[in-house]
Amino acid sequence: MNYEATCMTEIGEPGALDSMESWAYDVLESDQLTASKMSYGRRKLSRGTLLLLWGLRGYVIFMVAIIGLAVWNMLHVAA
Repeated sequence: MNYEATCMTEIGEPGALDSMESWAYDVLESDQLTASKMSYGRRKLSRGTLLLLWGLRGYVIFMVAIIGLAVWNMLHVAA
């Protein structure tokens, strides 16, 4: 099945989805298929890494507040 025929095939036709799936299996390499990928789960982070990430989150929230305050002051001074 060529590319144009695949694009022209309507999803409502019986067997159309099966032909598109088989086309994907033919084109993709084995390591590109989702079914063949391994899932490792969440990684356990050290206490220092967690502390660093929480510090960065706090910094981002602080900077958003500072920028919001600067915008608020600029809008009220200009009015």
